[in-house]
Order: sequence, then C-alpha cells, then structure tokens
Amino acid sequence: MQGVKQEGAARDVFDADEREALRAAEEAAALAQKRLREAIDVLPEGIVFLDAEGRYILWNQEYAKIYTRSADLLRKGARLADTLRVGVARGDYPEAMGREDEWIARRLALIENPGEGTRHEQTLSNGKTILIEERRTADGGTIGLRVDVTDMKRREQGFRLLFDDNPVPLLVYDPASETIRRANDAAAAHFGYSREEFSGLPASRLFAPEEWGAARELLVSDHSQKDRFWQQCGADGTRLESVLFTRRTNLEDGIVTILSVFDVTERRRAEARLAYMARHDELTGLANRVQCREQLNWHLGHLAEGDKFTLAMVDLDHFKDVNDTYGHQPGDALLAEAAFRMSQVVPEGALLCRLGGDEFAILLPGFAEEAVAETCRTIIAEISRPFFVGEHVLRIGATIGVAYAPRDSRDSETLLRYADLALYSAKSGSRGTVREFELAMDHAAQERTRLENDFRNAVLRGELEVHYQPLIDLHTEEIDGYEALLRWNHPERGAVSPEVFIPLAEEMGLIDIVGQQVLRIACVEAASWPEKHKLAVNVSPLQFRNGHLHDSLLQALAWSGLEPSRLELEITEAVLIEQGEQTSTLIRRIRDMGIGISMDDFGTGYSSLSYLLQYPFTKIKIDKSFVLRLAKEPESRAVVRAIIGLGRSLGLTVTAEGVEQEDVLACLREEGCGQAQGYLFGKARPGVELGTASPPVQAA
Repeated sequence: MQGVKQEGAARDVFDADEREALRAAEEAAALAQKRLREAIDVLPEGIVFLDAEGRYILWNQEYAKIYTRSADLLRKGARLADTLRVGVARGDYPEAMGREDEWIARRLALIENPGEGTRHEQTLSNGKTILIEERRTADGGTIGLRVDVTDMKRREQGFRLLFDDNPVPLLVYDPASETIRRANDAAAAHFGYSREEFSGLPASRLFAPEEWGAARELLVSDHSQKDRFWQQCGADGTRLESVLFTRRTNLEDGIVTILSVFDVTERRRAEARLAYMARHDELTGLANRVQCREQLNWHLGHLAEGDKFTLAMVDLDHFKDVNDTYGHQPGDALLAEAAFRMSQVVPEGALLCRLGGDEFAILLPGFAEEAVAETCRTIIAEISRPFFVGEHVLRIGATIGVAYAPRDSRDSETLLRYADLALYSAKSGSRGTVREFELAMDHAAQERTRLENDFRNAVLRGELEVHYQPLIDLHTEEIDGYEALLRWNHPERGAVSPEVFIPLAEEMGLIDIVGQQVLRIACVEAASWPEKHKLAVNVSPLQFRNGHLHDSLLQALAWSGLEPSRLELEITEAVLIEQGEQTSTLIRRIRDMGIGISMDDFGTGYSSLSYLLQYPFTKIKIDKSFVLRLAKEPESRAVVRAIIGLGRSLGLTVTAEGVEQEDVLACLREEGCGQAQGYLFGKARPGVELGTASPPVQAA
C-alpha cells in the first residue's frame, strides 16, 4: 500500500514538473512570439506569415496599414483567399474589376508557386502601388513582404514623362558598364541611333576619340560647365559640338548618370562664321580693315634690328565712274574680280586686305624694295586689263602709295597715314603709278589741314564774297549779264584761287551750304540790275546729287523776287555722267521753271555733243583752252567754228570764255560768236562796284 502511495507521489511530482516545463515552454513561446511581433512591427515593410493552408499566422502593423480597408478581415486562422475575395467584392483591388475570378486565381497561384514570380506589383483602390515578394518556408507556409512603392513609382512615372517627351536629348548612362541604358526620342534624332540601338551602346562611341578620357570622368560626376564644348560623334560619323550637363541619381537598379545634351553645332558654326566675317571682307573674302590693323600692329611690334616692312595702299582709278554709270551690282562684280587678280600676284607671305570701297592694302613683311616695286607694277598691269562684267567691257586702273617701316615710322597709325599720303600724291600727279612716301607729303598734308580749317572758319565768319564778271553781247557790245563767281580773300594768304577752295569745299561737304548762299545772294543782287541783265551761277555736281537743288532755287527766287527767266545755271559734263533718271528729271524740272541751262567747258568732255541732244540746254560755253589759242592755232579755230555752227543750228547761245586779247576777239566776231567774257572786258568785281552791295557768304 505504501509502495502504491510512493508511486503515486512520484507520478504527481513528474506531472508537476511536466506542467511546469510546459508552462515554461508556453511562456517562452509567447515571449518569442511577442519579441517577433515587436521586431516585425518596427520594420518599415509590411510582413505577413501564412501557414501551409494559406491561413494568417502573424502580420505586423505596416501590413495592416497597407491593407487598411481589409484590416477588419485580418484574424489569426483566416484564409488569405477569403480576404482577397471580400476585398475584390468591396472594390479594394481595381485591377480585378471585370475579371475577378481570373485575378484571384492568378494571385493564389503566385502564392502557391512563388518561384514563378517572386516579385510583382499590386495596385490598391487608394492609389497606392505595393511591391509584393513572397517565399515558401520549410513547413510549406509562406512569408510575404509588402513594400509601398507608390512614391517611387510616381517619381519613375514623372521621370519617364520628363525623359521620354523632353525636347532636350537625354541619356541614361551606366557607370559600371560604361554603356547607355536608355535614350529619349530627342537623343535618337540628335545622334542618329534608334532608341533600341542605344540600349547597351558603349558611351565611347558618342565621343570623339580624343575626348573620351575626359568624358569618362564627366559621366561619373555632377557637371554643369556651360562653356565647355564637347566634340561628339553621330551614328554616321558626323562631328557634333555639344554642351553637356550630368546629374548622378539613384534610378532603377542603382546609381546612374542622367546626361543632358545641348547641341551647339550650328551655334558654333555661326560663331565661327561671325568671327570670320569680323576679320574678312564679305564681298571679296580678303582680310578686312580689322585684320589689317591687327596684323600691322603685330608686325610693327615684332620688328627686329635690320627687319623691313612695307605697307602699300592700292586705290582703283575710275571705279566711282563705273558705279555711277552702271550701278552697284556690276561695281561689286568688278571689285571681286579686281581682288582676285591682285590675290593671284601678291607674293606668298604678304597679306592683301580690302579696307573698304575701292581701297586695298598690302602688308609685305621682310620684302626687299625691288620685290615690292615689282609687285606694285604687276598689280597695276593686272588691273589695267579690261574687265568683262556681263555685257559690259569695263576699264579701270590702279594707283599705289607705299610707306616703309622702320624708315618712315614704326607706329601703325602713322604708317597708314604716310602710305595714304603717298597714294593721294600719286593720284594727284599721275594715276596708274606707284609713289613712295616723302616727308614733304606730310608737310603738304598738314598745310592742307590748316587750309581746310581756315576755309571752314571763313564760311562761318563770312569771309567769302560773291563777285561778278560781265557777259558781253558781241553784236551790240553791251553787257548781257554777269556770271557770279565766289572769291576768298584770306587774311594771311591773300586771294585764294577758286580752283583750290571749290574742290576743298566739295571734299569737306560744305559745297551745298556755300552753293545755297551764293545762289541766294546773287539772286538778291541781280534783282536790282536792269531787267535785260541775266545772272549765271555755277552749280557743283554734288548739288545735283544731294537732292536739295530744286528747293534751293525756289527759295532763292522767292526770297529775291528775281524772274526765273533771268537766271541761268552753268553745269559741267560731270553732272551728266551718271545719266540717271534723277538727274534727267531734275534738269527738266529746272528748265520747266523757266531757268536757263548752260553747258560749261564745252569741247573738253567725251560725250558733250550727245548731251546737247539729250538735255534742254539754252547755252554752250566754249572752254577757254580753245579760245586762248584761237588766233594762233588753226585747229583751235576749227573747233570753235564747229561749236558756233552747232550752237546756231540748235538755236543755242554760244559764249566764249577766257577772252583776253583783241586778236582773239576779232576771230570770234569773224566766226559769228554771239557772246564772250574774259579779262579783256573786265575782271569779276564785287556787287558794290556794280551799284549794289554784296553781303558776305556765311553758313546757314
């Protein structure tokens, strides 16, 4: 009995120990589950554990948060398949709409066979995108991971929108493989590859070989250097110039570089063209004035002991006549051909430049004077050959002025001025020649500058006066009228010849002002003369070209009250050379006003006879070069006789200029000349000596 009791007591002790062990195990299991839950609850991803039958065992807070609309269905032991069906019925899974059974079956298949698709995405009704990854456990259960990738998907979607449709060529570069992962349409169009060809394309093929080393460093950095121009290559090998911007970013499976390509090929070509045009003449392609000065300064700045440098200035003779007669288009063609001819004979090492208009310069560093002289002679010979421009055969010439460094000067501005003075001297003397600079030319230029200043002051101060020379009727021996002549009595130089200051006024641009004043003053004085006396006024070709002459005549006549029929304008052939519609119209408008038109210096021009038939002249004035030799040279008398006969047949008055001798007067009377003027009848006198005062000529 006692043995039974002892056995029972031992069994109770064992049961107690077993219960204690079980209790301890249960507590340990609960603690482990608690700690597991605590561990998975702090994870940012959703975690779920399913048993082999797909029943919920455990899930964390993030999982419940992700599936917040189905949270009421989450119970231990509940089947995932059931929660899916309820969720589909509720509309929690918009992807399942219209294909509910198919969607559920596919979802459950992924759970049963996670190896077929270990990762997939799921879209919820709240707009979230969930990345799902599931794995089977050893006991047949399932561990599921849920990651909210909504923000990442939005970023990727935004990136795709910005990337694919961006007008800027964009590339995704993989630094690990040094290849292009993807490209947008703009990049495909820019480089000439298809988007498919870009995938896996070695990035080195997009760069010139000499650029790849630097490009490799660029493509693993954040870069925004806008002034660096990269040489790149298109699919067909075409060289492209680009500004590149790079940005490192975490995209897809790792760190990549977004490469933005800004094509500057055309811009760089345009810049190069502008840079070229800034230093070259557009018409001829020669170096222009800017490059000429740059090179001139450089050569003069690098002159060593014993070095020689020559500057030659070339001017095309009679080119202005070509422009005036035929227009600018033939003139430009002639200029281009002249430049080409000169470029063919200018020696290697010399620089031919077009400074503007018909003016050229040649820089000849290190050339001996004999070589310079030979070059100049060859240029003159080439330019003297006829030019065939369209249907025209044009003839011009060239005149050259030369200055040397360091002999004449080492300063560029001074050397340019000296070469120009030599050119001016050559043109004043004999065109078609070469002249070297001499110091006397500089003195003459300075004297001319002083004369110009004095003339400008004379106009401003009223030092110019109008004098009048009588015109004599050879039949009645009475005064027909007077020719108005401008006089300048310089306070220091004395009387300055009109042959000096009239061209000066034209070159200085003062002839229009002076001409208007002479016309007004002469008309005012002539209005006080006897009515039978007419007034003749010389008009410069420049007054015809500036477009103010007609208005000046109207103002002078209105101001003075002089009858238009008592006024006569004297013009030279230079006015008519252009033969433009403007000149022709103006002459006829003047004649329609009743004003007479006289051709001065008749017989010295090339087309004087034809002009008489084209324009409504009222008088011919025989040039004094024929009149002075009239009594001594039969040839001059024959010319005078022909002119008088021509004038009579055309009903024009014929006036002989420069009559100074009685025998000349006798010859003119014998030939039937109607009018004469010259020192024999009297020199030009101030208006006060004719009975009316002549006010000084001043600028308006």
